[in-house]
Amino acid sequence: MKLDRRFFLLLATALGLALLFHAMRLPGGWLFGPLVGSALFAVCGWCAIRFPNRIYLAGQAIIGTALGAGFSPKTLGAIPQHAGIFLFAVVFILLTSLLNGWLLSRFTALDPATSFLGTMPGGAGAMAAMSDSLRADTRLVTAIQYVRLLIVLGSLACIAPILKAHVHGTAVAAVAFYASEFVLWKFCLLLLLAVTGWLVGTCTQIPAGAFLVPTVLFFLLGLCDIHPGGWPWPILATAYALMGLQIGGRFHPQTIDMIRRVILPVVGTTLLLLVGSLVLAFLISWMMHLDLISAYLAATPGGLDSVAAVATDLHVDTTIVVSMHLVRLLCVLLFGPWLVHLCTRDRQLKAADENPESCLR
Repeated sequence: MKLDRRFFLLLATALGLALLFHAMRLPGGWLFGPLVGSALFAVCGWCAIRFPNRIYLAGQAIIGTALGAGFSPKTLGAIPQHAGIFLFAVVFILLTSLLNGWLLSRFTALDPATSFLGTMPGGAGAMAAMSDSLRADTRLVTAIQYVRLLIVLGSLACIAPILKAHVHGTAVAAVAFYASEFVLWKFCLLLLLAVTGWLVGTCTQIPAGAFLVPTVLFFLLGLCDIHPGGWPWPILATAYALMGLQIGGRFHPQTIDMIRRVILPVVGTTLLLLVGSLVLAFLISWMMHLDLISAYLAATPGGLDSVAAVATDLHVDTTIVVSMHLVRLLCVLLFGPWLVHLCTRDRQLKAADENPESCLR
């Protein structure tokens, strides 16, 4: 990453978009502004920001620490009571994603493995890592995943304010994501939690460990009546910006070339998935007596890092959001390769039955 004029122009654009989105009261303005600016520059081939993974994980750890302030013991205790709807929500998103993969493989030239991995809600990195062993096109899998991510993030920016405006009753509690005043011992404790999450993220293979470990530790401290408070606003805004710049920088000019022939089916199936997520959110909200914005963030097929950042910025109850995304992520990592292999094998067997001569080639 060269520090030339284009780099500083990108930073200025990202800052300007962040201030604009913040002034428009869009959720996650300091995430989406840099993300949009970085993606635009990367796709146009002007400048692509790719921070070392250690820096990206540091941003995740800071946001994960703030995420712990939204964890509610009341909601956590309610999860076992609603295990049925919780399990249904996870399975619903997985099955809907598989349906999207089937539609792509049925109505486009994409092979089944590429279609299914491109639509699975496990994150572009994990799906790309599975691609080689399942004989899928890694480039197309990554491109489809990032296009879907961009659509999902755009939907979050548009739908979240609408849903939050219709929250009634005691839906969203006020939690200390931002520090109202600087207290040295609280800041040092937050820093210790963030460093712990950063070390877990860099030194272990725990999925989303940089997020989850400081979140859980923050929650446990709260149970012990120790309240670290929130980060000074500039630190949290910087962490958002780092994440946005890194996610946007993953796009590249070849992304458009690879995806243009299937862009309409990908957009269509993703919109179908988002409609299903919205219906599921209403069901979760009704069954679990949860505010609608928290239910939608839990049901949306976006990545854990971006959804958690939006949940933190909106000051919602993050318990169900993080729990459902974590369970879904683990299910995808455990059962995703098996499901894709099963679906692609059935498709190959049908193709062999329809054209037996192809098996002799």
